[in-house]
Amino acid sequence: MKSTEKNIGQQFWQLLKLTQKMEPKILIYHFLAAFAQLLSPYLDFLFLGLFLNQLAHSSDQIFSLLILYLVVRAVAMIGFRYFSKLATDSRTRLHYRFDSAAAEKMLKIRFADLNDPKIRQAYQTAIDGETFTGGIDTFFNTGITQMFSFIISLIFALSTIIVLVSQHTNQTTALANFSNSIWFYLLILVLLIAPGLTAWHSVKRSNQIQQDMITKVAGNNRKFGYFARFFDQYQHGRLTRLYHLQPLLMKIADFNLYDTQDTFYHSQLKMYRHSAIPEILANLFMGGLYLLVGIKVIVGAIALSYVVTAVGYLHQFLSATSDLVREIGYYINMIHYLQYYVDFLNMPDDQTAGTLPVEKRDDNDFELQFQDVSFKYPDSDVWVLRHVNLTLNVGERLAIVGKNGSGKTTLIKLLTRLFTPTEGVITLNGIDIQKYDLTEYRSLLGVVFQDFKLFAYSLAENISANQEFDESRVWQSLDIADVKKRVYEMPAKINTPLTHNLDANGIEISGGEAQKMAIARAWYKDAPIIILDEPTAALDPISEYEIYQRFDELIGNKTAIYISHRMSSTQFSQRIIVMDQGQLIQDGTHQALMQQDGLYRELFNAQAQYYTEDKITAERKTADDTFAIS
Repeated sequence: MKSTEKNIGQQFWQLLKLTQKMEPKILIYHFLAAFAQLLSPYLDFLFLGLFLNQLAHSSDQIFSLLILYLVVRAVAMIGFRYFSKLATDSRTRLHYRFDSAAAEKMLKIRFADLNDPKIRQAYQTAIDGETFTGGIDTFFNTGITQMFSFIISLIFALSTIIVLVSQHTNQTTALANFSNSIWFYLLILVLLIAPGLTAWHSVKRSNQIQQDMITKVAGNNRKFGYFARFFDQYQHGRLTRLYHLQPLLMKIADFNLYDTQDTFYHSQLKMYRHSAIPEILANLFMGGLYLLVGIKVIVGAIALSYVVTAVGYLHQFLSATSDLVREIGYYINMIHYLQYYVDFLNMPDDQTAGTLPVEKRDDNDFELQFQDVSFKYPDSDVWVLRHVNLTLNVGERLAIVGKNGSGKTTLIKLLTRLFTPTEGVITLNGIDIQKYDLTEYRSLLGVVFQDFKLFAYSLAENISANQEFDESRVWQSLDIADVKKRVYEMPAKINTPLTHNLDANGIEISGGEAQKMAIARAWYKDAPIIILDEPTAALDPISEYEIYQRFDELIGNKTAIYISHRMSSTQFSQRIIVMDQGQLIQDGTHQALMQQDGLYRELFNAQAQYYTEDKITAERKTADDTFAIS
């Protein structure tokens, strides 16, 4: 994300190229809409001059001229409404295509890039800036439209100057000679250009004031938005009422709102101080233009009726210039914020790494090795993993245990190629896993992380991760995850949609049920290597134990890796790895590790009460009795 290294011209050009690629006709529609909008006042000035000229000579054609004026103005108005509709529709499509492209890119870029603090900060900055100045649709609706209005009014102003230049007088007075001289026309150009030049010096300072205002207001908007979303989620109503949080939340929200208003007021006042003098000078320059055009009338070079048209055209240009200069700070900031999307969408996709096909094996004989692997996150000096050496054998049941923050999940993120080792290498059958085609490599892995996600689609689509699914295998996976009975009682069984977000007939499920379905999804994939990374955190120890037991019985000859800070999984593991502070400190069987004075025995003894056969039987009987009574 290197937007700051580009000047504003480069950023503007790249943004236009991206928008043209997504919506090819958007600039044409906005130009035509701006032209049609400006046509009405220009027609007014033109026909008013023609009316005055007609009245000065003959009134015979006045009625015909009036009819022509009304017809042309009506056509201009229809054209404006038509092209405005096309421009609005084009902006809407561009807005959705921007969002769609960004969302699609989120699915394609490297996970490490997605987690890069710089990219997250750039994204947040873009969101904050858009909240204040508007997104891509606002940029076109105001910025591009105003730019086109300036260009169109410049063309009319130049045409007016050309007409004035071509009109000479035969008088020989000093005033007449001046009106025919080059100095007269240079003075007109200076009066037209001067407002923009005098205003430009204030733009840089005003832009900095505005940038500071946006930064502060964006922070307040983020806080206010957080509380607004908090209020929108009805689940928070219990917490709010039980702890009487209303005064606290409203106080914070009100403070952010009032602070934003105060910041906006004082910043606008500072910006006005910088723009007041250019505004005053612009009015003086306008008076100078009126005077120069009046000289042409006095010396007989142009008719009095043309003054209305000429002055009107020049006034439109000065107004467009003043409007553009006054708002250009906003547009510059819009370009800065929107540049995030240009850089983000140009990032390389994750799928470009690795080309080797994975060996197709019926025996699932895959050996994974960590060879002196160390890892630390970008822009961090803290090692999350340090000098890890580990071999994962085919068909092995491996439990990786340790306290929270010991590096267990990071180990799996490296194994799944969500991250790349900072040092060392991970191999599959002796070949660096980074060299394999990413899609083929990940087809070997069925993973459930503790922060899994279910979607507002049917249960079968959630389990299969596809619209096309094997119904019998869906039911089998639900049985393994011990949630088949619950699904069978649902209205549409495996076709029941989850949540009410997309379907009023959807159902809400508990956290424990959601975790079981995530486990069912991992089993459905039928990958040779299954990884469960603390997916049962929302379950009680007994339910957790029973899921591991059922899962282990039906996993067959697959390699299974169980990760947890609880000891349920170790009962079914042939080998146990203990991690602490990013290092592998113990490796062995349950019996061997229990004979050592180490972290594993300490953790297991602290939790052993939950995993005795008597305890499991008693807890299950209590649950069954409760269910029968209900």
